Amino acid sequence: MSESSPIKDALYAEIDRIGQDKINELLLKKEFSVIFENVFDKAINKINEDIDEDEKFGTLAESITHYLFTEMLIPSQRKISYENVELDLVIPNTLELKKNPQNVIVLLFMKTSNVIKIQNKISEIKTIQEKDDNIWVISKRLLEIPQRSYTTDKISFGNFLRDTQSFIQTKNMNKLNIFKTEM
Repeated sequence: MSESSPIKDALYAEIDRIGQDKINELLLKKEFSVIFENVFDKAINKINEDIDEDEKFGTLAESITHYLFTEMLIPSQRKISYENVELDLVIPNTLELKKNPQNVIVLLFMKTSNVIKIQNKISEIKTIQEKDDNIWVISKRLLEIPQRSYTTDKISFGNFLRDTQSFIQTKNMNKLNIFKTEM
């Protein structure tokens, strides 16, 4: 996708409407479901372009995750190629993936409902991250897979953000444990 897209435009319009201070306040309170309702749900309804539903939900989920990880200071690398595998997002980075894969989460944002394509992508990721529990898949619908699966609804997405924070704290990756913007 190009830098300017209807999905990103809708996302940032909602972020601007709510305001970064309010979003950071909600992040501090760990009210992830409220953020999801007020940003994701409203943005998805404003995207009137002729875009496949799975692609729209997957792209918006990836974009809001990137934004929230930045605000939460969660170390990550986005849209990278590692050992000829295209990755949506890695926590914390590919250097750690090479040294200690058990300390790395590979996030996959599904933009299709095609089961074969989903299975192929997961198989490809398993060549660099063998641990199923460290492969997290976010999609419009809940997937029955051995990896962690989250959906683009407020409860599941809130759980995804909580699980991410827990992983970061457990692995002691974010020593400052603060938000980018002071309250």
